[in-house]
Amino acid sequence: MCGRFVIKETEVLNALLRRLFSLAEGVARQSRYNIAPSQVVPVVTTRAGRARLAEMRWGLVPAHDNSEKPKLAPINARSEEAFDKAMFRDGIQRRRCVVPADAYYEWRKLSPTTKQPYCIALKSRTPFFFAGIYEPATPLRPETFALFTTGANGMLQDIHHRMPVILPQPALGAWLAEGAMSREDFRQACAAWPADEMDAWPVSSLVNKPANDSPVCLEPVAVAPVPAPTPAEPGLFPDF
Repeated sequence: MCGRFVIKETEVLNALLRRLFSLAEGVARQSRYNIAPSQVVPVVTTRAGRARLAEMRWGLVPAHDNSEKPKLAPINARSEEAFDKAMFRDGIQRRRCVVPADAYYEWRKLSPTTKQPYCIALKSRTPFFFAGIYEPATPLRPETFALFTTGANGMLQDIHHRMPVILPQPALGAWLAEGAMSREDFRQACAAWPADEMDAWPVSSLVNKPANDSPVCLEPVAVAPVPAPTPAEPGLFPDF
């Protein structure tokens, strides 16, 4: 599950993109602390054997969909099911991408009417890359993308039962390589990130509104103790 994320260490990230992908252009000109679905963000793909950086809209819309307001534009796809779903199958084989981030947000259900947002990052506070797929641009819209999710690791299960697929740097080349991917390679790539390498802290409800885009969104807040969540609680944003 991933419904919001952060790109804040732009200089660090730009240096990482140059080192990993030989990309000369920068990923962002300013930090973004509350990236939301339908917004345009930097995405890395491969074309003709070379990495490229593209601005894509978050919410996958098939290129053959000619409607101005498509009925489906999923931001997430369940990796356990995506390989067999027509909407994602072709993208897995032909249009894989990675999306850089410094952190993401998840919502823990406290009661039937209350959710507490958390910010989740690597303990090292270094940038990382979500695994995704994209669809080509059309006359109606730019390229669009969705992120893959997997079962949450042990550290995150108390917050939510799903988490986005984060790729380790040595796996980026294989994910972005042009050409088909086997079911087993895809399954292995979509494993949960190790729990002992991640950190999470509660943040304010400011992140509930995409218009709130400032460093304050990342600041920790105090929350009252809550009972253990019931299994498989739905989150703020659905997976497909």
